[in-house]
Amino acid sequence: MSDTDNTEFIGTEHFVLKVYGKHNLMFKTKHKDPDYLKKVGEEMISQKDTDYTHYEVHFNSEANEEMTHPETLLHITLD
Repeated sequence: MSDTDNTEFIGTEHFVLKVYGKHNLMFKTKHKDPDYLKKVGEEMISQKDTDYTHYEVHFNSEANEEMTHPETLLHITLD
């Protein structure tokens, strides 16, 4: 494959924000600006009475795939 065959993928890189919370709560989004995602993460965990506890921002050239990939499988438990 030549370099010209990859031109359609140039500029598709994104960063992914994952905000984690209590009870397996997770929020995911992507953006090209990691500083913007950090700001969103900070705002989400700093809200009053939030269930979000921490966040991470990382680079992923396959961000679309990560956005649709389930993080965990939910299992119903009857107590």
